[in-house]
Amino acid sequence: MWSTTLFHALPRWKVLTVGLVAGFGGGLASLGGGTLVIPLLSEWLGLDRHRARGTAMALAGVTSLAGALRYGVSGQVQWSTLLWTGLPAAMVAPLAARFSVHWPDGLLRRLLGLILLAGAAALFFHPGGGAGVALAHPHAWMAITGMIAGFMAGVVGVSGGPVLAPLFVVGLGMPQQMAQGSSLNARLPAIFTGVVEDVRESLVEWPLLPWLALGDLAGIAVGSQLALAMPEAALRRLFALLLLLLALHELMDRPFSAHGPRRPHDNYP
Repeated sequence: MWSTTLFHALPRWKVLTVGLVAGFGGGLASLGGGTLVIPLLSEWLGLDRHRARGTAMALAGVTSLAGALRYGVSGQVQWSTLLWTGLPAAMVAPLAARFSVHWPDGLLRRLLGLILLAGAAALFFHPGGGAGVALAHPHAWMAITGMIAGFMAGVVGVSGGPVLAPLFVVGLGMPQQMAQGSSLNARLPAIFTGVVEDVRESLVEWPLLPWLALGDLAGIAVGSQLALAMPEAALRRLFALLLLLLALHELMDRPFSAHGPRRPHDNYP
């Protein structure tokens, strides 16, 4: 069990700041969880990797639900992605996690980097204007997208914005704002199954969550307002740039093995 003494010794502003970063990243670019929150929880607040993942998973539920509602109010969520993308992702993620549990961590990190790089390139060169490769079969594309996102979530611990949003833009021709809002919506089933597993394993640090959620909600309000106010093409290129930076970080940084062994349920959504 993580030390409650350590929690009481933490400055509340640090915990609030982690929540603020999570919310801002989720609101602006549907990023968070494995990409932003876990490193802050582990390296800044001192949680071990497993508890950082479990707590980030629970916080991701706040980010995704509040973010989807905020985008939805502006008409920037395709709600059918909750069913057609979210459920396949939730089913595939735990299977992929168990399938890949013995894969070398360096390989996993390079795989994630290459996926992010491909997403960045696809968005940089996408023509916009509603162009999509699967407009004739949108539900099939949503389901395939969910399976891809579930696989990536189970294998490397990241799906959400970095995986779902580019596939929604390229396949369905969604504007960037709608792709981000729909990705927040679509990840909810996988987050639910992940939180259930982490609660069963006692990996969620509940004393942190109220403070994290408070910062998270403030960050979502600011980040989503900024994203919704930006021109679609500018937001798409900003998102692509963020993916590129994340890809370079994954391809050039140290392997995950420095933080301890993986377990099958560590890596989703």
